[in-house]
Amino acid sequence: MKKIGLIGAGQMGGALLKGLLETKTISPEEVIVSGGKSGTAQALQEELHFVLGESNLEVAQADMVILAVTPKVMPTILTEIKDVISENTLVISLAASMELQEYQAILGADKKIVRAIPNTPVSIKAGMTAITFGENLTEAECEVVNRLFQSVGETVVLEESKINSASTLSGCSPAFIAIFIEALADAGVLNGLSREEAYLLAEQSLIGTAKMALLTGKHPGAIKDDVCSPGGTTIQGVVALEEYGFRNAVIKAISASTNHKH
Repeated sequence: MKKIGLIGAGQMGGALLKGLLETKTISPEEVIVSGGKSGTAQALQEELHFVLGESNLEVAQADMVILAVTPKVMPTILTEIKDVISENTLVISLAASMELQEYQAILGADKKIVRAIPNTPVSIKAGMTAITFGENLTEAECEVVNRLFQSVGETVVLEESKINSASTLSGCSPAFIAIFIEALADAGVLNGLSREEAYLLAEQSLIGTAKMALLTGKHPGAIKDDVCSPGGTTIQGVVALEEYGFRNAVIKAISASTNHKH
C-alpha cells in the first residue's frame, strides 16, 4: 500500500506534489496518482516519476488520500471511492467550499476527514495552507498532516467557520499579487526601465517587504510610515493609491472571491 494517494493532478494537486517530492518529504515510490482525461497526470509523472494509478479506486487505497479535484466533481469522486476508504484512512480535501459534514455524509460519520487549503507557492516550499480537522482524528494524526504541509511552507489550523475566508485570502491572493507585480513593472517600463529590470525590482521589493513584516513583526502601517518622509516622493504615491481606491479594490477582490458560490 502506498503512503499517499493523490486524486487530481491539476494546478493545485501538481503544485503540492512537486513541493512534497522536491523537499524529499516523500519519495516518488511512496506516491500513487490518478488524474482526469486531460493527460496532466501522465505529463507530470514523466517529470516526477511517481506511480501512476490505473483508477481512482486504486489510488484511494493509500494510507493518506489527497483529493485535489473541484467541488463540482467532488461528490462524484467521493461516491466512487467510499467503499475502499477505511476508518484508518486519512482523507485530505484541497477543495475550498465543501464542509466536513458533507464529506462524512458520503464517506461515513466515522471517517477521518481533513480540509487543507494550500496555495500554489507550495510548489517552491513557500506555500500557505489553512487546515481544519474533523473530529475523528487523533492528536498524532493531526500532527502528521500539519507536518506534511509545513514541509512546503507555513500552516495555520483554524475552526471550520474560518476556513473559507482564510483559504480565499491565501489561495486567491497569488493571482492578485501577480497583477500587482505586473502593474509595478508596467509603471517601471513606462518610466524608462527595461521589462527585465522592472520585474526584478518589483518582485524583490515585494519579497523583501513581506519578509521584513514576517521576521520583525512590524505592523505593515509602520513599514509604510518608515518609507514616507515628510513631503517626499513615497507619500505622494500613497496619496495616489488612496485617491484611486487601492485598498478598497483589494478588499472588494478578496470579499468577492470569499462570497463566490461554487
